[in-house]
Amino acid sequence: MVLIFLTLIVAVITAFAVIQYINKQYAAFVLQHSCAIKRLMAINQRYEFLPIPNLDMEHCYDNERFYEAISPQDYLIYQLVDCQEKIEKAILDVEVNQLRYNQYKQDVDQIQEFDRYDIKCPFQNAKKITQMEMRLYQRMIKVATVVFLLRVELVLTKINGRYRTSKSHSFSIEEITSLIRRINQKSGVRYVDAEIWQSICRVERGKVSNKMRFAIYERDDNCCRKCGSEYDLEIDHIVPISKGGKSTYQNLQTLCHKCNVEKSNKIEFPNGHHSQEREQTSNICPWCGKALALRSGQYGMFWGCTSYPRCKFTKRYF
Repeated sequence: MVLIFLTLIVAVITAFAVIQYINKQYAAFVLQHSCAIKRLMAINQRYEFLPIPNLDMEHCYDNERFYEAISPQDYLIYQLVDCQEKIEKAILDVEVNQLRYNQYKQDVDQIQEFDRYDIKCPFQNAKKITQMEMRLYQRMIKVATVVFLLRVELVLTKINGRYRTSKSHSFSIEEITSLIRRINQKSGVRYVDAEIWQSICRVERGKVSNKMRFAIYERDDNCCRKCGSEYDLEIDHIVPISKGGKSTYQNLQTLCHKCNVEKSNKIEFPNGHHSQEREQTSNICPWCGKALALRSGQYGMFWGCTSYPRCKFTKRYF
């Protein structure tokens, strides 16, 4: 019984090897002598398509309130402020691919030389040869990225990172270019479209995760950095978001609710052992949040924004 079983296995393996060998012979003949494939290869050499990077975005929130307040469009607007050029280039490359691919398809569709070879076919199984030719032909047709969709996914997790739920939206070229147009409508460094600025503020505020919040409480000894209270604590932006402040550890502090309300949107640096953080925060542009650099000008030394000429903020060097 075992001998019969082993014989069957050997027979199956042998048959499979023979089929593979025959298929290789068919494929080699078709690739070398098929008139249709030769013409397709010549067309392929004339066309090159641009690679399109995957620019999909994903961000996780462990704070349900921020997750509910921020939409995928808000997050895309926030990212477009910094990566607009990269996304615009990808869109232009897709449009180039569309034009090239339309012409490529026209040239490919004109190929009619199927079942024709530059020498006499040495195989008798004409049907098998035809199937092999069509299979190889389809594999050799080039594929190009001619549709651009940018997917933004926002994920809500627990503080330990465990998944809870998510929401997403895929943005078309028309939607993205419309948002870019709205973002670029600025008066100085101010956005003309109030909804654009509100979206940026929501996302910037939402970067303060619960994990980050507890880390800042711990860093500040779980007390208000202004009055020392240990009750009703909140996280405050030293340089407010409305003045270009960012949600970084250096720009965040612990305040009690009363001190936070009194501070409002003023820039007030904490006293005491955080002088280094104060120095770092004072070198942040209050208009756009970029770093300030020391420069030399007609009237001496001054601080200027590193994003110049997009941002023209300056201040005196003392």
